[in-house]
Amino acid sequence: MAVAVDSARWLMRDALLKLKRVEEALSLVGIFYLGKISAAAAWDLLIGVRTHLWPKLFKRNLTKEYGTWAVITGAEDGMGRGYGDVLAGMGMNILLVSVTYADLEDFAHEIRSKYNVQVEVMDVSIYAGELNCDDIRRRFAGKEIGILVNNITGMNSDTAIICGAARTDLWRPLGVGVAYVPAITSLVLPAMMGRHKGAVVNVCSPTANLSLSRFHVYTTAKAFLTSYSEVLRHSLQPHGIVVQTVLPAEIPHKVTHYTGMSVLHGAFKFVTPHHSVFAAHALSTLGYAHITSGYWLYGALINDMQLETTP
Repeated sequence: MAVAVDSARWLMRDALLKLKRVEEALSLVGIFYLGKISAAAAWDLLIGVRTHLWPKLFKRNLTKEYGTWAVITGAEDGMGRGYGDVLAGMGMNILLVSVTYADLEDFAHEIRSKYNVQVEVMDVSIYAGELNCDDIRRRFAGKEIGILVNNITGMNSDTAIICGAARTDLWRPLGVGVAYVPAITSLVLPAMMGRHKGAVVNVCSPTANLSLSRFHVYTTAKAFLTSYSEVLRHSLQPHGIVVQTVLPAEIPHKVTHYTGMSVLHGAFKFVTPHHSVFAAHALSTLGYAHITSGYWLYGALINDMQLETTP
């Protein structure tokens, strides 16, 4: 009987000893995993500070860094106006480009009188399927274009589902994202490459990663623009030209007209900054992040998408 009790105790001690070793091994795994998570969080925080905080500690002269003129396409949109206002405030001359023949003279007069800079307005039609490159090239001639902001959305107020899409609804986003942006970008690049400095800012959209049946062509065009922007960055980096892809988390208002999307619009409107505030923040990241949400709060909201990418 005593032998049986001793054997049971020995087996118990042996089992506890083995469990202790397993516990120690699991503790090491837990410590390693916790260290990995902590390191990743610290690295993300460091990138966030470098992207959104560090540039604000120093006053930048974008005219000296890139050039004296900025071309803002899609200037009739709120975000385009934000870029125009901020860049003019930094002393850059502005060429506002509209693709919808919107009246930009009032806005041009506003920033011209407010900042005492040169401001010009140009109307360009892309939706008809053609782009008058000769006319655009003449308007660009003699200007030291340092920054090009491609901000055209190409979104219609209503787009039918795939089977019922009209020809004009198909061409509008394709003409803007797939035709217009590469065409007008190619017109400013030769001079930038000759000076070995300049910046191209492509305002894209996170909707490129979403499946929206009523905006299937729009989201496809935005996916192309995002890919094009990255290819452009790799191609122009040896020439000293900065290319930035901006993916603002703001949901386009026209998307929210449909059932279920109004909830998202209601949630985002409380964290959406004024367009000039957004543009100022996004421009502060130029040269520090080649893919960015443009605004620190947007970056926090969509951190799982890993939008903030440093050079």
